[in-house]
Parts: sequence; structure tokens; C-alpha cells
Amino acid sequence: MSTDHTLYAPWGVVTPHFWREADATTGLAAPAAVTPAPGAKAQAEIPAPPAEYQPRIAAVTDAFAPPVDAQRLASANLEAEKLDEEFTASYGASHSYTIQVRELRGWIAHLMNQPAVAARWYLHTTGLQMQVWGVAHAFTRDSADRAVQHWRGVTDSVERRSLATELLPMLATITGDNSEVYRTVRKIAAPRADG
Repeated sequence: MSTDHTLYAPWGVVTPHFWREADATTGLAAPAAVTPAPGAKAQAEIPAPPAEYQPRIAAVTDAFAPPVDAQRLASANLEAEKLDEEFTASYGASHSYTIQVRELRGWIAHLMNQPAVAARWYLHTTGLQMQVWGVAHAFTRDSADRAVQHWRGVTDSVERRSLATELLPMLATITGDNSEVYRTVRKIAAPRADG
């Protein structure tokens, strides 16, 4: 497995300082925190969560620093789950704070070597991003890309096929059913019978 995790990292490279880089005046994340798709027009930035949550989020992202430690990741996973519950209760499932925490949960699953769980988190956040930003937005497309990248890491053939079936409707909407990625996933979801 590659040690370069930038393909999967939400909003660029996740570091312990990711959520701390907000402009105190606007509350928006620094532009470097979001890397738009090549050729994309300037798009909205993700606001940083309220200050009272930032130390807890920083504790979660601190667990991402090498060397990867299973115990630190388990603790980060529990804290991310609590943050998810709190953000969902306070802001709703479609709020950017909630979506960001759920993407962090996908990243934690990746670091815990759970590619199917990670893919499902990103499949979920893709649906939320579609509601908030629309199909063509870079955030939506990036979540979709991460879902597919993590799906590619699933080695169990039954799980891989099941997850491929879940990915197809999202890919049809995001990339179109004539796209190469859609056709690749469809081959796994519905392999042709021999004879």
C-alpha cells in the first residue's frame, strides 16, 4: 500500500493544523485548505467550525501524524463520532461542519485499513455534498473520487462487488454512465456470465 495518502485526504493534505488555519475576521478556512479541481471556477470556501470545537478536532487530526498508531486512531475515531453526533444535532446532517467531520471519519477508516468503511463514508458525503453544492462542484467530485479510490482498496471480492453496486448510482450522476470509472465499477458490480 502506498504511503502517499494525498489521493484520499479530504480538502487537501490533512495535518494537525488543518482546521486551525481560519481567518479570525471571516471564520473561513484559508484558501489553501481547499484545492479546487483543475479548471474549476473559484468556488465557496468551507467555514471553520466554532472555536469551542477546534481543540477537539485538532486532537482528532493529531492522530493522523506518523507513525500511525492504532490506539490513537481508535480514540480519534470515538471523538470524531461524538463530534459527528453533536454537529448533526446542532447544525443538521447537511451542514458543512457535519460533512467535514464525516469526511474525517472516512479518512480515519482509511488509516485503520478499512477501505470499504472509508468508501462508504465518502459515498455518504458525496450525497451530502451534492445536496449542498450540486453535482458539478469540486467538493462533490472530490468526495466521489475518494469513494472510488477507497473502493479500489477493497480486496474481498464479495464486499467489493456489493460496494460497486452502491457506487454505481452516484457515479452515473457525477461522472455519467459512459465514463471510464463508471464502466470499470459496473464490470465488478455485474460481471458477465461466461457462456
